[in-house]
Amino acid sequence: MNIAMLGPTDTVHFRRLVESLAARGHCVHVVSMGPESIAGATFERFSVPRFGTRYPYRWRGRWEAWLRRLFLRFDVVNVHFLSDWGITESIAREGCLVVKAYGSDVDHPPDTPPPDAALIRARRDLLRSADRVVSPSRAFGSLITEFAGIDRSRIETLPFGVDLQRFRRNGPRREGPPTVGYFKGFEPVYDPVTMVRAAAIVRSRLPDVRFEFVGAGSLRDRCRALANELGIESSVKWYDYQPHNAMPAILERWDVAAITSVKESFCVAAIEAAAMELPVVATAVGGLRESVEDGRTGVLVEPGNAESIGEALVALLLDAERRRSMGTAGRARVAECFDWNDCVDRWVEVLEHAHSARRTDPVPCL
Repeated sequence: MNIAMLGPTDTVHFRRLVESLAARGHCVHVVSMGPESIAGATFERFSVPRFGTRYPYRWRGRWEAWLRRLFLRFDVVNVHFLSDWGITESIAREGCLVVKAYGSDVDHPPDTPPPDAALIRARRDLLRSADRVVSPSRAFGSLITEFAGIDRSRIETLPFGVDLQRFRRNGPRREGPPTVGYFKGFEPVYDPVTMVRAAAIVRSRLPDVRFEFVGAGSLRDRCRALANELGIESSVKWYDYQPHNAMPAILERWDVAAITSVKESFCVAAIEAAAMELPVVATAVGGLRESVEDGRTGVLVEPGNAESIGEALVALLLDAERRRSMGTAGRARVAECFDWNDCVDRWVEVLEHAHSARRTDPVPCL
């Protein structure tokens, strides 16, 4: 297929999908508002003809003409994240449009400025104009239908998967104090402050436990200060944001992974931890209810409740057999439901089905 993919090139899962589709022989052309190209794909910086105050309607017309040509050049235009690309229902009818919503573009994160009314309208129009909409989880799909007012049958549930060759253990667990890991970042939506409070509860019960916090964000300094205030700073290691390919080596050091988000559209981090045979203690919100199987691959707890998170961690740290059982079940479930190769197969199916429903004449590969 000849596919135009519009999205943020600094997002690891978008880059992985582009590279995988190109590796399978599809002609992929990336259009992005950022400057980075992606291996295997042609690249174009998203831009429209220069705005002129003298003739603003002509400028808008040139923008629309550029988008219409894009739809005519490709079998499918696949938009990732609901940015305002200027795509209207009229423009989308020129070809085939598949849209993937990510999370914050539909379900607004806490403690961040809300999008303005014009951007909300553009996001809704983009979803309503799509031939197919892709959601990372069933729960998030329900939010999309409510947000955009579209029929649930138009939504495909298709989470990003895990590369099981990269995310796997390379040997037995190391000896030493038990370690709890946190790697969702330091923004309010991930509630790292509650994770620090939970760590203090665990440390009061299990003095030799160690914690590793990985990531960056606006609450990082506050979390470090809180750890010091609670007397657990000596038990915590803080790591800056790590590239995706560095995470398996970090996860391999842990005994349990913890995720304390207040909102999640799916949570790839949870299934990456499971692929590394780690039980996951996670909050029972959104797509986490689908990425973590409560009682089998991990434990789901009340969001914002440091006591329940801490108690769940303590229970697992005291039960090595249960950790092993959950770790084994977690990797098996990822292999069955979230293998990256199967994920790419499903993406191809969705794109081909959307295209075949709209047109039968393939666009030549550029």
